[in-house]
Amino acid sequence: MSAVERIEEEASRWLAMRDTCGMAANDPEFNRWLGADIRHRVAYLKLEAAWQRSERLRELKPVDRAADPDLLKLHRRPWPVAIAATLALLSLAIGTWAYVEFRWERYETPIGGFSRVVLDDGSIIDLNTNSAVRVRLRRVREVHLERGEVRFEVAPDSARPFVVTAAGANVRALGTAFTVRLRAPAQVDVLVSEGRVAIASERVRRSPPLYANEAAVVLPNHVSVTRIEPQLLARRLAWTSGRIVLQGETLAEAIAEFNRYNERQLAFESSIASLRVAGSFNATDPESFAAALASAFQLRIDPSSGEAIVLRSP
Repeated sequence: MSAVERIEEEASRWLAMRDTCGMAANDPEFNRWLGADIRHRVAYLKLEAAWQRSERLRELKPVDRAADPDLLKLHRRPWPVAIAATLALLSLAIGTWAYVEFRWERYETPIGGFSRVVLDDGSIIDLNTNSAVRVRLRRVREVHLERGEVRFEVAPDSARPFVVTAAGANVRALGTAFTVRLRAPAQVDVLVSEGRVAIASERVRRSPPLYANEAAVVLPNHVSVTRIEPQLLARRLAWTSGRIVLQGETLAEAIAEFNRYNERQLAFESSIASLRVAGSFNATDPESFAAALASAFQLRIDPSSGEAIVLRSP
C-alpha cells in the first residue's frame, strides 16, 4: 500500500468514527492525527466534502408522492459493518460527483513557452518552459506539478488551504508568492519571494517554515533551507520576463539552462566547459547567445554541426 493509499484509508476510518460513533471534532487523538501531516488534512477534507454531498441524496423524493423512508434510511450497524457501509457510500458519492465537483483543470507550456493563468479564486500561476500543472479548487485548493517550473501568487483565503504537490513533497502557501520547480524525479526546489510556506515530504512531516528570500531543496528524507540575496532572487525569477540572467556560471551550466528553453540545442567542447559567463540574454534566442559567447571568448561556431549549435575552442 502506498503512502497516499494509507492516508486515504486512515482518513476514511476517522470520518467513519465521527459519523457512526458520534466522535467529537475536538477529539485529541483525531486532532493529533490531523495536524501530524498536511496530507492528512487534505485527504480528510476531501472525503468529508464528498460525504456531506452524499447526505443530500436523502432529501430527494418523487414529485408526486413521498419517498419510502426505508429506501434512504441509514441504519446503525455493528462497528465493522458500519465502516464498510460508510466507505461504500463514500466511494459512491465520490464517483457520482467526480466530474462536477472534483474535476481537475490542466495547464501546460511547450519548450520555450510561457503562460500566465488566473484562477477563479484570483490566484495567479506563471508556467515556465515545458511545464504542466493540474489544478482543482474546492475546500482545499490543490495544484499538482507534473513537470517544469511554476510561480504562484496566492489569493488569501483562510478557509481554503492552497497546497502544491510535486514528487511526494507538499508545499502549503501561507499567503505568499513562491516558485516550485521539479528538478528531478525525487527533488523539488522551492523559492519564496513573498510571505512564507510550509513544506513536508514523504519522510519529513514537518520542517521550519520558509520565508521570503529563502530557498529549499526538498528530498524524500531531507529538506535543506538557504538564505538568498535579493539580486539572486531576481536572477532566478528572470524567466518570468523571458530572460536568462547569468553571473559567473560556467559555460556548461549556462548552456544547460539555455537548452531548457529551446528545441535547437547548444553544445560545446569539453575543453571550454569551465569558462565563466555573465550577462542578460533572451531565453529563446540561442543563436544570439552563441554569437555573444563566440565574440567574448574567441570561440568558433561549427558550421557543419547540423541542427545543434556547437561551440568549439579557437
